[in-house]
Amino acid sequence: MSALLCIGIPTFERADDLEHLLGCLERQLNDAREDVTVFVSDNASADRTPELLREAAERLPWLRVHRQPTNLGAAPNMHWLIDHAGGSEYLWLIGDDDVPHDGALAAVVDLLRGERPAWLHLPHRWVDPSGRVVGASPARGHVERYADAGNMYRAHHHWLTFLSASIVRTAGLQQSIREVRCDNAYIPLLWFFRAGLDGPCVAAAEHLLDGGTEITWADRRHTIMTLDFTALYDDGLHAGLSEAEFGATLDGFYVDGWAFDLWERLPIERLADAVARFPQSQGLRDYLWRLARAQSRRDLLAVLDDAARAVGDDAVARELVATGEEAFAGGDAQAAAQRFAEAAARLPGLSAAWNNLAVTAHHLGLPDARIYVEHALFVAPHDRDALLNRGAIRLADGDRVGAQADAASVIERDPEDPDARQLLTLAG
Repeated sequence: MSALLCIGIPTFERADDLEHLLGCLERQLNDAREDVTVFVSDNASADRTPELLREAAERLPWLRVHRQPTNLGAAPNMHWLIDHAGGSEYLWLIGDDDVPHDGALAAVVDLLRGERPAWLHLPHRWVDPSGRVVGASPARGHVERYADAGNMYRAHHHWLTFLSASIVRTAGLQQSIREVRCDNAYIPLLWFFRAGLDGPCVAAAEHLLDGGTEITWADRRHTIMTLDFTALYDDGLHAGLSEAEFGATLDGFYVDGWAFDLWERLPIERLADAVARFPQSQGLRDYLWRLARAQSRRDLLAVLDDAARAVGDDAVARELVATGEEAFAGGDAQAAAQRFAEAAARLPGLSAAWNNLAVTAHHLGLPDARIYVEHALFVAPHDRDALLNRGAIRLADGDRVGAQADAASVIERDPEDPDARQLLTLAG
């Protein structure tokens, strides 16, 4: 009789981690031996991994071991393991430095028996070498059920990229490795996604797995977590998601600006391409604005304008400016500032939003007023109101020469401008 579950472990020169993982599995397999087998594919390790696996295979009846004659590379080794992991209904690929929680194996077996999913996702935590939990995926306290892979991706998006957090029907996974061909670093996710297209898909209720924080591709992190991640749609997720649906999930990954330094290391045109393709991501649009501003790339404002227009944020931003002006006129500068700031975030190419934000910040005595008015003039270098407001701010800060220069810039275009002449007189 075939097993319910095969745990597949691709490994390469991590003997200590592998020994810890096998010990963890041995403790948990005591109650589920008839349902679970373990299959390790050693990618030609040159450390003590071969000796460790030889001894373990002699002692553990549920363990199978294969040694590759040469190092195939990480993805090809996983591909081989999947292709040769017959004899079980489900396959769970686990990285050799990841560890299931105590009781996780029994919980997984119960979920597989009870739910019969095409794809099971396991909430997980990240643990550093000292044992400190440094992050965790969502665990909502109840089993989540989804009709198909697209629906589960919309709910869990980038958390599904963690290799060890997926358990998939073996037949579907073996079919998907034949159909999905690309060099995306996240190709296991694409295999899982394809295998789960017809559903049902399930996410477990609680955290069941700890992942290590050390990664072998740290030197490529800036391309993997930017270009490879945004390429997931074309490389396979389009089979179960619309372009707009995928774009809307990107802010789950590019949240709070954490990946700004990664995009900063790439040509800005690559980020502009991503924004144009997936305008639904406010995070990507914010990165592009910040980099365009830092690099004085005014030409990229058109990309931001088009992205805002594509998702309706241009109209929303203009309405926010209008209501902010009403709030300011009514004496509520705090509310006005909030609306101007939101308008600028949605449509950074709207100079009125930055200019009004500068005026409001100056009124409130905030030091960022100078920054905001400079943003306004980056967007529209000859904007009369922004020049006069910068001049007024400069004058208030004691910079008479700067105030005179701003007044002169306005007078150059309209010699009779009364506000510019008044500013020039005050700065005289």
